[in-house]
Amino acid sequence: MANFTPTQGRYLAFIQAYTALHGYPPAESDIAAALCVSPPSVNQMVKMLEKKGLILRHPGQARSLEILIPEDEIPPWNKRKQAKSPASLGHRPARMAAKPAGPPANLFVVSVFLRSGPIPEKFASKEVSRVIEIRGDQTLEQLHQAIFNAYDREQEHLYEFQFGKRPFDPAGPNYGIPDPTAGKKGRGDARTTTLDDLDLKPERAFGYWFDFGDDWFHQVQVDRVEQAIPTVTYPRVIKRVGKSPPQYSQ
Repeated sequence: MANFTPTQGRYLAFIQAYTALHGYPPAESDIAAALCVSPPSVNQMVKMLEKKGLILRHPGQARSLEILIPEDEIPPWNKRKQAKSPASLGHRPARMAAKPAGPPANLFVVSVFLRSGPIPEKFASKEVSRVIEIRGDQTLEQLHQAIFNAYDREQEHLYEFQFGKRPFDPAGPNYGIPDPTAGKKGRGDARTTTLDDLDLKPERAFGYWFDFGDDWFHQVQVDRVEQAIPTVTYPRVIKRVGKSPPQYSQ
C-alpha cells in the first residue's frame, strides 16, 4: 500500500482523473488551477511525489507525469466538493456546467490574513494574505478547504471559525467539527453552515484557527458582497500576497 498524505492524495487523484479524461497527463499549470495553489507549490509537490516513488516524470518534457501506484489506491477525485463536474478536469478548470436558472447566488469576497503561528523568522515581518471568492450557499468547511489550499498546507487538522465581538473570540459563536460530547455548548457545524447563514456584511471580520496545537491564527475580513457568476467554480483564490510559510518547521 502506497504511503502518502491527504494533500498528496488530492494531487494524485487529479492527475489520474485528468489523464483518464483526456488521454494525457495534466500540465503543472492545470494542477495549480484545479487545486487553487501556486505553480511553485505544484512543482515542489511533483518533486516530492517523484521522490516518494508515487509518480514518474521526464524533466524538460511537457505533460510527462505518470502515476506508478495502482489506481485502486488513489482517492477518487469526484468526491472533492470543488470537482463535481467533469469540466473541472479540462483546460478551463474555473468553469462548470450551468445550473438551472434561479436567483443569483451571493458572492463573498474575503481577505484572509495570517496573524500568528509557528512562522519562521524570515516570514515574521512580511504580510501573508489571500483573497478568496466563495458563494453564499457554500459552507464554512469549503472556506476552510480553500484557505488550506491557498496556504499550501499538506496535512489536515481541526479548525474553528470564531464570530464573536472581535476576530479572535472563543466565547462568541464558533463553527468547526462539533464535539458530540459537548452538547448544546459545543461549536456549530462548519460542514452544514453556509456563508449566507451568517448574515455577513462588508467589513465584518472574524477569526479562523487552524491546528489546535501549532495554533495558526488568521483574520478573515469580508471585503464586499457581489453576485456569483453561474459558470465559475467557487471557492477560488484571486489574489496572493507573500509566500506560504511551511506548515511544519524544516
